[in-house]
Amino acid sequence: MRYIFAIFLAFFFVGCGYKPVSKITNDVLSDSVYVEVIVDKTEPKNSVFIQDAVKEGIVSRLNRNLGSKESAKTKIQVRTKSLTYTPTIYDEYGYISSYQAVLKLEFTTDFKDATTSVITASGEYDFSISRRTKSTRFADSVISENEKYEAIREASKEAFDEYISKLAIKGYKNGSN
Repeated sequence: MRYIFAIFLAFFFVGCGYKPVSKITNDVLSDSVYVEVIVDKTEPKNSVFIQDAVKEGIVSRLNRNLGSKESAKTKIQVRTKSLTYTPTIYDEYGYISSYQAVLKLEFTTDFKDATTSVITASGEYDFSISRRTKSTRFADSVISENEKYEAIREASKEAFDEYISKLAIKGYKNGSN
């Protein structure tokens, strides 16, 4: 009886193979991908950090090459839907000491099979603000530029992770199982 159970267990584990996201997305993405980030008119600097995070994810997580708009069969257009900073922790004097950045991005993707999909993804990043005065009693609760852009970059990475998980589901449904 133990012998039969061991054989059944071995077949079960062999049948449940892991497949990386980069392999699952082969059915929907081409080898060459073009990324375009629509510049937000209120804060144009944010677009640079978002574009860097998305391009880094395309190359490192999906093992795809970045191409020109003319040569790439897959095109991804990223647009900022919203960016909010919410206070999460206050100190004993009522000053804000920690924030959460929530970034919502819209990915419009033209796939290699000539279909288009719009995927909304969001990313969050919690961070503490640095104190700018010597006295903590009169601390400043303003977010510095460095903290702001670090939060945008990290939230962009998280939003891209959500995007590729949705792409993996689409690739799995298209027969990459």
